[in-house]
Amino acid sequence: MAQAINTATTSITASSQAENSRHGIFLLCGGMFIFSFQDVMIKLLSDTYPVHEIVFIRGLVALPLLFVVVHFDSGFGSFKSNHVWQHAVRSILMFGGYFFFYLAAAAIPLSTAIALFFVSPLMITVLSIPLLGEKVGIRRWIGITVGLLGAVIMIRPGFAALEPAMLLPLIAALCYSIAMIMARKMGATGSASVMAFYSAMAFMYFGAFMGVGFSLIDTDPATHPTMAFLLRDWVMPNAIELAMLATIGVISAMGFYLITQAYRLGEATVVAPFEYIYIPIALIHTIVIWGDLPDVFTLVGVSLILGSGIYVLRREGGRGPKPFRGKGLYRGR
Repeated sequence: MAQAINTATTSITASSQAENSRHGIFLLCGGMFIFSFQDVMIKLLSDTYPVHEIVFIRGLVALPLLFVVVHFDSGFGSFKSNHVWQHAVRSILMFGGYFFFYLAAAAIPLSTAIALFFVSPLMITVLSIPLLGEKVGIRRWIGITVGLLGAVIMIRPGFAALEPAMLLPLIAALCYSIAMIMARKMGATGSASVMAFYSAMAFMYFGAFMGVGFSLIDTDPATHPTMAFLLRDWVMPNAIELAMLATIGVISAMGFYLITQAYRLGEATVVAPFEYIYIPIALIHTIVIWGDLPDVFTLVGVSLILGSGIYVLRREGGRGPKPFRGKGLYRGR
């Protein structure tokens, strides 16, 4: 009798977990979908606005929204921390990660920038060896190698079509990966929503600082899209563009909330691979909005990064629980 009750309880628990994971996948895909529109708007605005103005307004709008999220997530008491410097360093790295990504998106197709940025889970796995003391087996090394090969194919060094801006998403991925490694350590005692709040604060402060700094420097008009996006003077937005800039901040807060809830409900190893749905969504945006059709190199590189990233995430899932549950690729974005 007792055994039958235990079996029934186990079955109900497994069914409940499966249902929660399905809800988590749905929320994650929703978060990825709305985040894709954030990147589309940033790329559209990159022809007119400087990157530091966009990140300043993004942080300014997202900050009060994330303040509310912190209240419902972990309470205002979670702002108290003995790791202020760790929060500061991680926030700077998060800013660097997305700052370099935005600079890249101004010059190369959005789908290409996103695919190259998605080598971050591979970098996280590699960096976890010296920084966290984790062990990586031969199968995951093969997955990492295949993914990095995909990035090399997309960059295609030695070919006339090489675009230096293609290196920027890899720099962004490196900054982001180190920030995620720090999140694994800090997540044992810290709140993910608080980390996102401090990241938004870094966006606002650094955007304002760079805006003031560049305004005091005389710079020649830049012709390369990346440099123009970096050095352009601040622009007074019209009503439509101001709404777009504000929407970017709202999306960052909404997307964070959806992704946080996704990892709370579902098992991280089940939910995390669905973050890669972002790549085909970005590819569709790139084709429909800008008419940029991917070439063979891009398609092969995307396929290798996509397949190896999902494989590595699945392999990591079989090694037991992580101290920072729900280490999504866009955690705190």
